[in-house]
Amino acid sequence: LYPKEYILTSRDIPAFLRALVIVVLGFKSYLSDSLGCEIFNLLTLKQYELLSKNLLKVRKQFVLGLPGTGKTIVALKIIEKIKNTFCCSAEEILYICENQPLRNFVRNENCQAVTRVAFLKGIFPHVKHIVVDEAQNFRRDEGDWYQRARSIVKERGGVFWVFLDFFQITYPHDCGLKFSEMYPREWLTKMVRNAKEICHFIFKLMEEIIQARNMDLPYDLLEDLFKKAKCTHSLHGCKRKENIKADELVKYVTKECKSYLELGYRPGDIAILCSTQSAAQEFRGELQPELREQLRKFRVRSYLGEAEDVLRNLIVVDSIRRFSGLERKIVFVIHPYSPQEHIIPHLVLCAVSRANTQLHLLYQ
Repeated sequence: LYPKEYILTSRDIPAFLRALVIVVLGFKSYLSDSLGCEIFNLLTLKQYELLSKNLLKVRKQFVLGLPGTGKTIVALKIIEKIKNTFCCSAEEILYICENQPLRNFVRNENCQAVTRVAFLKGIFPHVKHIVVDEAQNFRRDEGDWYQRARSIVKERGGVFWVFLDFFQITYPHDCGLKFSEMYPREWLTKMVRNAKEICHFIFKLMEEIIQARNMDLPYDLLEDLFKKAKCTHSLHGCKRKENIKADELVKYVTKECKSYLELGYRPGDIAILCSTQSAAQEFRGELQPELREQLRKFRVRSYLGEAEDVLRNLIVVDSIRRFSGLERKIVFVIHPYSPQEHIIPHLVLCAVSRANTQLHLLYQ
């Protein structure tokens, strides 16, 4: 016999259906450890509300999200919903981002995926709906991407959603968006992608950025977003911040990578991020022979790759900017630096938020 609470009345049905939708639209968290303990992230209330919007009525939407709040996850879910709501083909939906690695990661049967540069150069006669991700790092000086995207959608009666995070700006340029015109807007403030200790470090960086106020950003809004920031789980993870001599850096990273692999992690769980692409290429060249020597017993032909290899079982070694929007369980951040000093806190935040559970922040 079932308890009487199991019997649903007509008054219970709406609440039951809402709970069912949240569970069905939930996603497996990357915060699962290597011991078989799996964390299943249900949608946060705000994610659920966004995905429950009637796209026939809400055709234009700006979504401002904090680091680790699942912006790209929601963007991909919105693309699925567009396809189902309007019964359209992948040719009719366009996903636009700044970096090629994120574009490659997103490419699927539900949409076309292009970079901002390719969008400005290309012709898209069949596109009706556009979803923009990581818009804070777009550049207007190479063409007005926003006006072009907006005119395409408006002319063809489509849906236009833009996802961005002003805390993760890594280019000191006009991104092509006027804050006063970004309506309607929604916020994502509950962090679900990073372990607790990493979240707390991100909080600290966000607070420093707000206090500095040294860029042309809507700081009052950022402060309001920060006040609502919350880590939604109790998985602690680990963050290490260390100063290491330049000639010892490669040996340190090799030793730590070897330890992780011996614990059961895969090369595909690790990313090593440098300030620039040239610095990443140089570090990759130094790391390759050392790793080959230390990891011979694992009998793997190739260990290192670039951000484009994020879906392969390789240790990614690339720049912070090119890895923006992607993530790995374990991330080494190598001496984050920019000649434009006011960008450095944003660059560090962008880098550390790529780590799900283990973070090594290394300075020379």
